[in-house]
Amino acid sequence: MMWKWLGFVLLVCGNVLPLTADEVTIVVNETAGLHRGNFPAGIEFNWFEPVKAETQFVLKHKGSVVPAQFLAAETGSTIRRFSVDFRVTLAPHASAEYTVQLADGDSNPVLLKGFDVSQSASGIRLTNAPHLFWELDPHLDGILKRFEFGEFKFWDASQSELVLKLSNGKEVPVTGNPKGDLKVLKQGPWTTKLNYSLNAVDLGLSNVHNNVTLSFNVSRSWVQVDWQIYDPAREVKSLAVPMKLKLTQPTREAPTLIDFGTTTQVYSRLSEGQFAELRGNWFQVVKEDQYIWELFQGKGNSVRRLAVGPQQPGSRFMAEGWAHIMDSQKCLALAVDKFGDSSNDLIRLQSDGAVTLERTYPQRKLLGSSKTMHLRFWLHFVFNPPHISAATSPQSMKTPLSVHLK
Repeated sequence: MMWKWLGFVLLVCGNVLPLTADEVTIVVNETAGLHRGNFPAGIEFNWFEPVKAETQFVLKHKGSVVPAQFLAAETGSTIRRFSVDFRVTLAPHASAEYTVQLADGDSNPVLLKGFDVSQSASGIRLTNAPHLFWELDPHLDGILKRFEFGEFKFWDASQSELVLKLSNGKEVPVTGNPKGDLKVLKQGPWTTKLNYSLNAVDLGLSNVHNNVTLSFNVSRSWVQVDWQIYDPAREVKSLAVPMKLKLTQPTREAPTLIDFGTTTQVYSRLSEGQFAELRGNWFQVVKEDQYIWELFQGKGNSVRRLAVGPQQPGSRFMAEGWAHIMDSQKCLALAVDKFGDSSNDLIRLQSDGAVTLERTYPQRKLLGSSKTMHLRFWLHFVFNPPHISAATSPQSMKTPLSVHLK
């Protein structure tokens, strides 16, 4: 049996008056010093009193109605909690206020165009016609089962997975486990969230719980992946994400092009068999020849440093933790949240399109260390050159707008 979601009437246009004086005020702040154009923002809020789940709201900015997606954020026919997703244009370090109001009963709702979401035994599909197509396996095998942008196929699911690296040296794949089912957490035309979870029995471990959330926004061709592990016994040492992008084989005339976000931008090219990797190093005591970040390039056992950061710890010395890898047509822009902040982090790019992310917590066996491990990363599929095709820089992607209720 297959169901298909085709849209949800949520946007109300025209001169709309609230039914009551009640309104919720949302404040959006740009905190990274970057211009944001039509940038996604969203938040959950509680209405003042229980209302029907299908109640329609409007979002206003400076008195004018702006397009927004409203969805119920809790189950039941009468609820208080809702979510709102919208788009914001802000100058660096600027802020803006928006208000949520009840829609007037005489207003004419307008259908928000966006994701067409469908689910079947073969998985979940998200289509943003006519160009973008995502498909995910019901057990998250391959992380993504398929991603297509126009005529181009970007993803090799056969070489992509999430893996737990244990302290005893064993490796436990998380994705593709038949005991885990991909579920829809949030389903709308502008934003959709999916969840995949496994308990300790599912993983064959004593007390490790796994939770993965994938977030899609219709205005961007990226997926945000939040991977969280609850591991009170500290069985897990590292979270690893080997992936494969379908790039053309590099040649002398057309090598694989790469660049990394460190404290500046470092770019290079990879010939056949070469790799490059950015390492974010966490340490409490500085030792000789120990840098807060390092960038290497090599082939086989022949490796050289391309660049290093300073030796002193501190947030302003940290690598930004993003990268591009591209052939003459396709490009993957990726970013890692809190790169090297309290862990040893790795971004590895290979000439054949193989990509590896890895997060290791070196102090996990110490008493009082965190029982949880978290890795958030973004995969943004664009074209070469990304300066033209990407609506968002990696720096913007990894620093979402700050959104809170007033």
